[in-house]
Amino acid sequence: MRFKTILLIAALAGLTSACGEKEPQGGNAPEIKLQVSPNEISVSSVAQEIVLTVNAETDWGVTPVDSWVKTSPTGGIKGETSVKVTVEENKTGDERETNLLFRSGTQKVEIPVRQHYKVESVTVENKALLDALLKNLDKDGDNVLSTKEIEGVTELDLSNAGLTDISRLEELFPDLVSLNVSGNNLKTIDIQLLTKLKQLNATGNPSLTTIYVWSDFVVPEGFVVPEGVQYVEPDIYTPAGYQLVWRDEFNDPSLIMPDAKEWWYETAEPGWVNNELQTYVAGRTGDIITADVSDGTLKIRAIKSGNRVYSARVNTRKNWTYGYFEARLKLPEGKGTWPAFWMMPSVWSGWPEGGEIDIMEHVGCVPTEVSSSIHCKAYYHAIGTQKTAARKIPGVMDEFHTYALEWTPEYIKTYVDGKQLFYYNPEDYSQGRNANTWPFNKPFELKLNLAWGGDWGGMYGVDESCLPATYEIDYVRVFQKPE
Repeated sequence: MRFKTILLIAALAGLTSACGEKEPQGGNAPEIKLQVSPNEISVSSVAQEIVLTVNAETDWGVTPVDSWVKTSPTGGIKGETSVKVTVEENKTGDERETNLLFRSGTQKVEIPVRQHYKVESVTVENKALLDALLKNLDKDGDNVLSTKEIEGVTELDLSNAGLTDISRLEELFPDLVSLNVSGNNLKTIDIQLLTKLKQLNATGNPSLTTIYVWSDFVVPEGFVVPEGVQYVEPDIYTPAGYQLVWRDEFNDPSLIMPDAKEWWYETAEPGWVNNELQTYVAGRTGDIITADVSDGTLKIRAIKSGNRVYSARVNTRKNWTYGYFEARLKLPEGKGTWPAFWMMPSVWSGWPEGGEIDIMEHVGCVPTEVSSSIHCKAYYHAIGTQKTAARKIPGVMDEFHTYALEWTPEYIKTYVDGKQLFYYNPEDYSQGRNANTWPFNKPFELKLNLAWGGDWGGMYGVDESCLPATYEIDYVRVFQKPE
């Protein structure tokens, strides 16, 4: 009997041991409580600090997933702790997201962090048009039309919006493919720069008589307009409120060089400005031709001969104060090239106090980017205060693009293919408007040149294997408002 009792006890012990082995490891461990408040972070683009409250029953730690978010402290002990979360300024131009990962024992808590991009508002003076655009495009509900919201828009529905004028659409939405302006009060529609437009609904505009279109226009199948409306294809696009006052189309077959009645050359030795390497000559020297007119374009060439690189810098004989200035350009290729389309005062009063307007500059060592700048006594590159803007345009050297300047008594704007690149108004800065910040109130002349090397064009060296290099100008046009 005693022997049987011992066996029974042993069997029960083995059963208990077997059952114990099936229990999950740590199955009896107490639950660790970790709470973080608030449970998410959503902030604007500016740099800022947010305070979180952590409640834990044991030691804890926090790890930011991305470097643009930092925490202090990075951990704590049992109880309540305040954690300062520092979010850097968002300069990416896009909304960004990340997480803060809190751990305490086996427990994990993820706190999402979302940061908006900087909102750059778009000015639209036509209130009816602005209201219609906000209705369509104000995705974040802040009642501000931003550059981000209009970027890349290809379809637009502005129907039944009480519109009488849509003249800025081609500037704001150059990539439009579909446009609905039905049910408005439009008399004319200007789509000269909307060359990608395939669908247009203009029905329900009882006073509509004219649609201004681009050159070589063929009515797309997707255009629906009231009966009797005429498509007008102007010879030259004229910005609203301006009229053509001067142009050179470089189409005169009798000319083999720029028209001497309209243009003059500057000549200079290497190192004249910006430590540039070229020698500027008056269109030719010996058998070397640095400026010629052929096949409907002006060609400015950088050509190496012997130990020198020759090029040209041409200037208009006429000058203007304020206006809309436009050129269609194809840029040269090669590390060392530095073409420009720009303006300087006709009467020299020193630099930079006299002022300089760079409508388009490009350096071959940064092949996909073009820029615009202004220089004056308060703002110029030698002291690092110049006002400038740049844009990447893939393949910019492979085809022609249109570069323009709008210069008024109040502001300076530049455009690439009708899309604004640069804006300058001295009243936006602390120094305000004075002679040092706004010398742009006197006659300036236009300039076209192709530099070689120099402080900017040669900042990564030069590659002479790309020579000769050609800067090609299809036309230059000047428009001004009637007095």
